[in-house]
Amino acid sequence: MKGKRFKTKKKFGQHLLVAPSIIEKIVDLMDVSEEDIIVEVGPGTGQLTEEILKRSPKAVYAIEIDPETYPILEERLSGYGNFHLIKGDFLEVDLYKIADGRKIKVVGNLPYNVASLILVNMPFYLEVLKLCVFMLQKEVAEKLIAVPGTKQYTFMSVFLQTYFDIEYSMSVPARFFKPPPKVTSAVVRMKPKNSIPSFDIKGYKNFVSMLFANRRKMLRNKIDENILKKAGIKPESRAEELSVKDFIRLYSEYLAGEHKSDNQNN
Repeated sequence: MKGKRFKTKKKFGQHLLVAPSIIEKIVDLMDVSEEDIIVEVGPGTGQLTEEILKRSPKAVYAIEIDPETYPILEERLSGYGNFHLIKGDFLEVDLYKIADGRKIKVVGNLPYNVASLILVNMPFYLEVLKLCVFMLQKEVAEKLIAVPGTKQYTFMSVFLQTYFDIEYSMSVPARFFKPPPKVTSAVVRMKPKNSIPSFDIKGYKNFVSMLFANRRKMLRNKIDENILKKAGIKPESRAEELSVKDFIRLYSEYLAGEHKSDNQNN
């Protein structure tokens, strides 16, 4: 295998990070300990994986969709008994099964074409998540830390900030990748919040998404004015003006209103 050159594939959104200093910084952000169970999204040819393994975690589960990388990874990392390769699509893997009742850390240089899908999936694994460290398109990373009233503040900003404390750790120029992407990348660190709402995550996700659809529309055109008033939100407000706390309060009132109408119908 050593003589074979790996070719990245556009369909998998592959851009291999090849700068050792950046790789080390990403792994530093993970605070790897001997007790850690780490899940890596898309290890590619294993540069980041190998640096993680050097820090001696309990186990590394690398989930890779591209069959061409399997022999490369298996050969490169054959000396590590704590390395496990999962062959398949990350979005089809159940992290609860890997965690098996334990806490996990998730890391990855996320493919640009599925990064948003992966991010929006993370709140559904809160019970087993200790930490996430992701490399993303800078534009996406900026959405994750955006504040109300800005162009970058979107459904994803609100949904993920509801469940995670998010830090923008560093920008990574295109020259550190092969092939170089057309955009700048960034690394974010996401830690589950100590206190999160107890309501249904899927219902909340759909609610926030609905309020951000046609974002210039006033909220009174999307939701009962009485619910808005009970939540202390002006009916003429727009979704992009509300804080995360406003969304949590509004969804709680929305659920209470639904429950009330169900009781009346019964």
